Amino acid sequence: MIRSYTSFLLLVCITPLTAFVIQPHTAHLTTPTSTRLYSEPPSPPDEPEPEEKSDGRYDVTKLTGGADDGAGFNQFDPVLTATTFLSRRFGIVGGLAIFATLLFVEGDEIVKALGDKSPLEGDGVVVSKPSGLSYTESLIGRSGNVPLPGSVIGLRAKVSIGDTTIYDTKDDKPVAFKLGQRPFQNIVCAGVEEGIVGMKVGGKRRLEVPKDLAPPGLVLPEGVNLVYDIELTEVLAGYF
Repeated sequence: MIRSYTSFLLLVCITPLTAFVIQPHTAHLTTPTSTRLYSEPPSPPDEPEPEEKSDGRYDVTKLTGGADDGAGFNQFDPVLTATTFLSRRFGIVGGLAIFATLLFVEGDEIVKALGDKSPLEGDGVVVSKPSGLSYTESLIGRSGNVPLPGSVIGLRAKVSIGDTTIYDTKDDKPVAFKLGQRPFQNIVCAGVEEGIVGMKVGGKRRLEVPKDLAPPGLVLPEGVNLVYDIELTEVLAGYF
């Protein structure tokens, strides 16, 4: 009985002590740590950077010196770079100086190109005339004047019938005659006069001359033409 009463007293004494020790700790755990008197406004979200719009073309400014160098500037052009430097340093005089230098260096080639009168390659097309004459042009001359009545003509010629050569100026002087002069001399005939019309010095043609236009007195086999391989070497103004 005494033991039970003692246990009861002990329980009554311990219970308030336990509540006193535990409650503050529990209150500490459940009480908010701090209370804000005002709330800060939320910071605005970062705006995304605008994307560069592309129209599908390459940005050529990557290959140039930029807007400061002017439209059309090409940093890889040494002549333009030098001209720009001289123009900025010496003004228009510098630009003219570089132009004069280029003209001095390349002027000879330009003059040669403009003055080049060398013959051009012919098309090799057979041209047939109403008279029965036909010719092909292997070289087209570009120098001098075309033959006119009264002109003094110089030409080289190789004359053949079939495979037989009957005349050749290869080892001799060119044939010279006056266009329109009668009677014909040497190998000149009506076929030659008609065949050189429109030619210039340096031009070459092969003439197929029928017997009606061949030199007088020359007998040709039936259906065989007289062949002239000619080169015009000179056209001079003549006087009757």
